[in-house]
Amino acid sequence: MESSLEPVFRQRFCKAPDCRIPFFICSHCDRGQRYCGLQCRQTCRLVQRRQARLRHQQSYEGRLDHRDRQRAYRLRKAKSAFDTAKENVTDHGSQSRVTSATIAKSGEGDSDGSRTRDWWRGWGKSIDLGLIVCHFCGRMGRFINPFHESG
Repeated sequence: MESSLEPVFRQRFCKAPDCRIPFFICSHCDRGQRYCGLQCRQTCRLVQRRQARLRHQQSYEGRLDHRDRQRAYRLRKAKSAFDTAKENVTDHGSQSRVTSATIAKSGEGDSDGSRTRDWWRGWGKSIDLGLIVCHFCGRMGRFINPFHESG
């Protein structure tokens, strides 16, 4: 009866269009995840937000919002130019400003296929042991729920 104590797993496929890798998730971690990890989730969310902004900007309300933002921006710029001109009449000293900065590249990239290699490493481990490994918490078990319908 020890098999009843083991977690039951579900097989999912990442919903990110450029990923689509299969992964297993235990019932303890299952919260309706659609993506294999944070990077896929953030990438898809960025696309969703971009599409929502585009829909809003094409609507009548979006055009009015853009009009109001542009009006406020032009007023701020005009006031700033007026204040700067007023200051420069009496102050002709040099203004030291930082004109350059170093931009560091983020260390997280998938151009070398590291995320895919990590996934295959975990997959190989589970096959060697004859067990299924949860993608999120690392729990191991042997059972897959064949009747689970993802929504």
